[in-house]
Amino acid sequence: MSAASLRALVPSIVRMALGSLRANRMRSGLTTLGVVIGVATVVAMASIIQGFNRTVETSISSFGSHTIYVRKFKPGFFTGGFPDSLRRRHAFSPQDADAIRRLCPDVREVSVIGFLDAVTLAYRGRTTRGVQIIGADPKVQVVNRYDPWLGRFFTEEEVLHRAQVVVLGRDIRQALMSGGDPIGKTVHINRVPFRVVGELEPKGRSLFFNPDEVITVPYTTLEKYFPPPDDAPFYVPRRGEYYLNAVAVAPERTAAAVDEILEVLRRRRHVPPRGSDDFAVFTEDALADLYNQLTGATYLVMFLISSIALLVGGIGVMNIMLVAVTERSREIGLRKGGGAPRRSILLQFLQEAATLTGAGGIAGVALGAGTGQLVRALSGLPAYTPWWSVFVAFGFSVAVGVFFGMYPAVRASRLDAVEALRWE
Repeated sequence: MSAASLRALVPSIVRMALGSLRANRMRSGLTTLGVVIGVATVVAMASIIQGFNRTVETSISSFGSHTIYVRKFKPGFFTGGFPDSLRRRHAFSPQDADAIRRLCPDVREVSVIGFLDAVTLAYRGRTTRGVQIIGADPKVQVVNRYDPWLGRFFTEEEVLHRAQVVVLGRDIRQALMSGGDPIGKTVHINRVPFRVVGELEPKGRSLFFNPDEVITVPYTTLEKYFPPPDDAPFYVPRRGEYYLNAVAVAPERTAAAVDEILEVLRRRRHVPPRGSDDFAVFTEDALADLYNQLTGATYLVMFLISSIALLVGGIGVMNIMLVAVTERSREIGLRKGGGAPRRSILLQFLQEAATLTGAGGIAGVALGAGTGQLVRALSGLPAYTPWWSVFVAFGFSVAVGVFFGMYPAVRASRLDAVEALRWE
């Protein structure tokens, strides 16, 4: 049979396949349940992960996409627990920041950063607990685009005199004051009075951090009133120690700035020429790599779950197609007796299997995209369904039908016409 003749039979074969599936709707629906679950898993997880990707990219851009982080260790996943050698490392001092400014020509500015995970903020009977407080200097405005939305940032003189001034994040201000101008009002941080001098420009939540839910004070004031306790987590700088953020004079000079910072700090910390660094200097690329590791592991788990579901669905498809071959043996015999070639019968049953799983794929895409949007509506987590996930999921569903439908289709095409006509 020629390819042109076979192509001419495709529309009638498709109609026959759809008619067969409609005749057994309940059985077809139950058979494709595994395919629906597998495809829905792929699309739903891809929607949530891609939503997070967009949020992380926006967050990095809003904080300055070329920030250089000077920390005790580089972020990452540690097998077997966090090493004690990293726990014992020391952070940095304001003098380290001054040395970097003086000795690193490719560094535009350096900011001193301290923090405490949870304080209590109160204003006129309203209380917000578990607020993260950051200690910084005015240079953080240059390094991390920490720009005031209302009012101003605190000054170098206020840092020097350990002034009790605070800059609020938008969400904190809304929780405490609902509306109105917060500038000049007095709030209490762990019962210590602070004057509000500004409100930060809203930036929105990222995967790792929400700047709209923090408050910022001079790092010297943080050290005076809220020093880290002795039992603080290992990642919190000790009393008198801080983290540093920096930015290069130009984006293309970031790598050179990192090298200069490494050299200065190695000399100041007396690291031997062949010794390993007892600190880490990295850019947002390290955070992006950490995030990609996390999402990569999530994608792997997602594909494993969906593969199991698709395998179950494929076995179900093979089973129902074998049953269909048996039930329709007389129909196959009549078609063969009428001159139908083996290829047309093979194609018919493959088409039925592909249509069955393809319909499950469409239902799975709709369910997965709907699940992603439902998660977004109920939890506020970002969700965006990428087109590639739709096409990949649907393509896999059709491929499952073709693969698992091949054996029943071959079996149907090889039935002897006379023996098939005798089937009751």
